[in-house]
Amino acid sequence: MSSENVEIVRRIYEGWSRGDFSNAEFFDEDIEFDMVDWPHPAKSRGVAAMAETWRTSLGAWEDFRSIPTEFVDRGRNVLVLNHIQARGRESGVEVSADTASVFTFEAGKIARLALQWDVDAARRAAEADD
Repeated sequence: MSSENVEIVRRIYEGWSRGDFSNAEFFDEDIEFDMVDWPHPAKSRGVAAMAETWRTSLGAWEDFRSIPTEFVDRGRNVLVLNHIQARGRESGVEVSADTASVFTFEAGKIARLALQWDVDAARRAAEADD
């Protein structure tokens, strides 16, 4: 099942790269969304709350891009290494960083999505549930 999980996450990123965020069918309706160590950490529960958290967080940026560089199968977790690029909407400051996302699956749906700036911490979190 885990290779199918990786494929689902790849499809999600493909949609996101086109600006398509309509793939909610892959997410558990009660998903836990956690921007663990972001400059403005946030947590929410549920698909609608996750979408609102995304909109609020990304609203501070212009031309925000998250480019997946590697998908790592960790059983019920899929670790995605990302390279993000953005420009502050008000400051104009450009930001570029390597980050990670951990997608946790339960019963074929994504039950938790954690975004982390600390890639090593994300690796440890993804391996914790092996």
